[in-house]
Amino acid sequence: MKSLFVCNTGSDSISKINIKDFSVENLVLKIGEKPIGPQGICLNENLMYTANNYNNSISIIEKETLIEIDNFYIGPYPNDLVYYHNRLYIACGDANAIIVYDLIEKKIVFKLPTGLWPHNIELAKSKGLILVSNLQGNNVSIIDANINKEIANIKTLEYPTQIRISKDENKFYVCESYIGDIKCGYIEVFSLEDFKSLKRIKVGKSPMDIWDDGKLLYISNFNDGSISVVDVSLGMEIDNIIVGGMPKGILKYGNNLLIGDYLRSKVIVLNLDNKLTKAIAVGVEPNAMALC
Repeated sequence: MKSLFVCNTGSDSISKINIKDFSVENLVLKIGEKPIGPQGICLNENLMYTANNYNNSISIIEKETLIEIDNFYIGPYPNDLVYYHNRLYIACGDANAIIVYDLIEKKIVFKLPTGLWPHNIELAKSKGLILVSNLQGNNVSIIDANINKEIANIKTLEYPTQIRISKDENKFYVCESYIGDIKCGYIEVFSLEDFKSLKRIKVGKSPMDIWDDGKLLYISNFNDGSISVVDVSLGMEIDNIIVGGMPKGILKYGNNLLIGDYLRSKVIVLNLDNKLTKAIAVGVEPNAMALC
């Protein structure tokens, strides 16, 4: 049974949505100092890990039962995290670093410097590469997780919010958001072989997240309440769908887009056949989402 997990930053909670009938379970995080502020999420086997902005911690949750197992301090302002070989790689904004936590030894084993304010972290698993968007540094750090060393640093346009590895793991996409500006943002496409820019595609205002279905990209535009549909082969936006609110996280399952509305505390289900929407109430400020 497929479930969508949503980090609700403003209500210190996790929502679990059954994709079949859209029923919702909610877990209010209680371990650790309040407020907690879950923002980033990653899944591995039967466990879920969240990066908690407000109390500088990581929560561990059993994803089937939605039982909170543990919470531990990790570093200043953790924004996002990934799992790789029994370790968590956590982007800590205030530290300008990736903190590497060993889940077997239960301790921090590395601190890897990045650019200014690491915001999003993605794993190219087949290559063992960690990609980090540095929001205030306007660049992307690329780390070889097998040697825990930065091997490249790539310049971007202003305020890169999100990185997404392409479905075939040959490319990666970066949301260049221009947060706080009235101009539109861009999706820049890079090669995952030599890290060179391939093209840059104009989308809506403040793009925040990307979903690649192997054919098209779907981008949530935070400041104009829209979803951009992009054909990478054509190098252009081919559709723009208004959903309202402040779209943040975005995923696709079947022919539905699942969109977190940060403003209205909803997950919007958008049917791509008829463009009809359904709103599901979750916690306050839905942020990162994961599907399994």
